[in-house]
Amino acid sequence: MEITPTHIEGRVILTRRQLAVWYADGYRSTTSARMAGIHAVSEKALAGLVRSTAQFEPWLPDHF
Repeated sequence: MEITPTHIEGRVILTRRQLAVWYADGYRSTTSARMAGIHAVSEKALAGLVRSTAQFEPWLPDHF
């Protein structure tokens, strides 16, 4: 994943805290992501975000 500043609105918008939870595999469904306040332009876009970590174990460095 690469995070870059942009002036184009994203399909899924996360705060830094939400990004940390996503990275640690905290959103196991689109419902849990929506309840956490994640904004997405469509359910398909949000489902893609959730699926991108669902099959992997989280990798966390010593200093996160």
